[in-house]
Amino acid sequence: MKTVYAAIALLMMATGTLDAADLNVSARLLASPCTVDTDTVNKTVLLGQGRASEMQAAGEGTEWVDFDLLLTTCPAGTNGATVTFSGTADDDDASAFKNTADAKGIALRLASRDHATTYQNNSTLTQTVDSSAHTATFPLSARMFTPKGQPGAGKFAAAVNVSFTYQ
Repeated sequence: MKTVYAAIALLMMATGTLDAADLNVSARLLASPCTVDTDTVNKTVLLGQGRASEMQAAGEGTEWVDFDLLLTTCPAGTNGATVTFSGTADDDDASAFKNTADAKGIALRLASRDHATTYQNNSTLTQTVDSSAHTATFPLSARMFTPKGQPGAGKFAAAVNVSFTYQ
């Protein structure tokens, strides 16, 4: 028992000779992520069939197909979500995504629902999280189009990866 008291007494004496210093601690607390809706996880957008004969001029394309990306169960305090699009750019038009199948001269155009904004590799779209439903919906449209005109017949496929961040 005497050894314990001696150790405490030495510690108190050593502490008494130290200079005072302030310790500031800071951190950032992040909200849990939203849940990516199961239909969004491996979304397939069927663009139907297009006719090469109807896309002879540069910029012509098929009808737009609307679809949504959906986030659910966003935690309270999550105000917004941002989606980033990534994929291989088309060789003839960097603002479009490359067709990886055998049809020539055709690409994927990804746009906002009103078609006013085009999304390309590394583009982002931010949406507000609905605070009562705890969801965020990203309304989009897609279509096949020809950057140069006179596309060749064949199959069409394009892949666009999406990643989400939260505010």
